[in-house]
Amino acid sequence: MEISMLAPIVPNEGLGGLRLRTHVSELTELVHGLGVTKRGRYELVSPFEARYLFSDGSVQAAIDVRNGRIFKLIASKSYQGRFGKVRVGMTVHDAIVEDPRLYYSEAEECILCRGIGGITLGVPVVDPEPSQVPRMLISEITVYAVEIETTEGQKGNW
Repeated sequence: MEISMLAPIVPNEGLGGLRLRTHVSELTELVHGLGVTKRGRYELVSPFEARYLFSDGSVQAAIDVRNGRIFKLIASKSYQGRFGKVRVGMTVHDAIVEDPRLYYSEAEECILCRGIGGITLGVPVVDPEPSQVPRMLISEITVYAVEIETTEGQKGNW
């Protein structure tokens, strides 16, 4: 298995050549030596989330430690794959022009896609003034398993 910085970004499915719902045991080749003999690192982000940052951190995999599966993948920095015509590094305004389903949610503090679950687009500012968002650059695109939004999913049962 190898990370691809050009792979398409597919909501509720995957990015970087990685697939959501994959068990961590299938990532052994990628994570063995991470931070020692391979660029990257790993960390425990919360009691139930382990995060693997590959290479320069442009691809991150979040694992639910209760079930051992990838529930979230994040593309940032130098990731070149796209969600349709939308990519990391373009302005929010340009992204909305390319895909009119995109909109900024003040409640979620991210860009969502109408009618499409399992994807969010982030900007580099926490709780930005909504009028400033269109001029901001997309700093990351996250795909996630939609099951994590359910009550059972929050318990790791998915």
